[in-house]
Amino acid sequence: MRGAVVKVRAAALLAVVGILGLLTVQTASATTQMTAAVGVNIRSGSSTNSEILGGLYRGQTVTAINSAGGWTKIKFAGSTAYVASKYLTKESKLSAPSSIRPGTVKITTTALNLRTGPGHSYKVIKVLKEGARVTMTGKTARGWAQLVDGKSTGWSSTQYLASSTTGKPAIIGTRVATADLDIRTTSGADSRTVAEVKKGTALSVTGAIQNGRAQIIYKGAIRWVTARYLKNLASNLPSPPKLPKITGTRYATATLNIRSTYTDKYRLITEVPRGAKLKITGVVKNGRMQIIFDKAVRWVTAKYLSKSVPRGMPASWRAVERGLKPNAIKVHRATRAKFPQIATYYTLRAGLFTDHSTGRALDLMIPNYRSASGEALGYKVAEWAKANAKPLGINYVIWNQHIWNVTRDSEGWRYMADRGGDSANHKDHVHITVFAAGFDPR
Repeated sequence: MRGAVVKVRAAALLAVVGILGLLTVQTASATTQMTAAVGVNIRSGSSTNSEILGGLYRGQTVTAINSAGGWTKIKFAGSTAYVASKYLTKESKLSAPSSIRPGTVKITTTALNLRTGPGHSYKVIKVLKEGARVTMTGKTARGWAQLVDGKSTGWSSTQYLASSTTGKPAIIGTRVATADLDIRTTSGADSRTVAEVKKGTALSVTGAIQNGRAQIIYKGAIRWVTARYLKNLASNLPSPPKLPKITGTRYATATLNIRSTYTDKYRLITEVPRGAKLKITGVVKNGRMQIIFDKAVRWVTAKYLSKSVPRGMPASWRAVERGLKPNAIKVHRATRAKFPQIATYYTLRAGLFTDHSTGRALDLMIPNYRSASGEALGYKVAEWAKANAKPLGINYVIWNQHIWNVTRDSEGWRYMADRGGDSANHKDHVHITVFAAGFDPR
């Protein structure tokens, strides 16, 4: 009897040990060691919109808890965080990294900070544009590489550098050659000509300019041409009808509707603010003046037109508006009226085919932006611009490292990657870019 009891107790003990063993195995299998195959961000959630908490350098090992939906949950700083699964591997020994030999050409796959040293704690020298062509010096450290961009030398994360033979910058549009053009291998003086295209040839451009040459994608390869011999692609639409002769100009003395006809039955084209400069033909019907607006015949109420600029329109306003597109002027005047405390506006800026260089963007500088009242004002302006995007012709708004876009309205305000200082991250100003269509005040 006693022997039977001992056997029962032994069996029970073995069962408990077995269960504990299973639990131990299950717990151990729930976590595993993973290695970063490249430099990669650590985020607070399983999305590229989630906050960046830190980063892993190539070869760094972390404890992975589980993986789902392309993201791996890891142990981080006494809590948990997320890393994109495709950048992690179970292999402890990594294959040799892509070539970083001196003179190797790489292309940035996103807007990328160029820093004074190999790490996020180093000062930002400049922000490299997506698709920028850079040259490696051969020096590397902890997932960072030293590179040369024009006259600047600094360090950037290798995670965002693609081989010039396998990674190509994005094409931003098409330009036409205004003369016979040499297609060159590089932008430098030592480049060689690989082909020649005739005047009128359409070329795919990336937006990158170096040494006076524009980067293009030609027959699947990255090439360069002299930038000054490129112009915007002409439309293939039929030629517009001949317009009446312009006989003079008038200024709107009040907010004016631009109408499709002079009758009471009309289509509203758009609205122009007080002070808008309009081109007239001298024809008046039904109390409405015929104008040439956006390359078409339109009509406005004649009694609200003046030969001189309305009083109360400061010269400083006109200086800000010089070179701006119609919708940008609408935004400028609307914000002046709504937020008189904003005194500084930045508009035109040098560059090729950028929002600022084409007169479609304004930077509204927030006074004392680091104060609580300044930050509150910035949020108020950004939300107001978002709410009035349709009547003002606004395309997108950026404020405090977040962006809202008309075409992605359902996503709300989206987080933007760190670009460097307060200005680069839009913490000291609200950036507004408009659609090009609208009234022409010139």
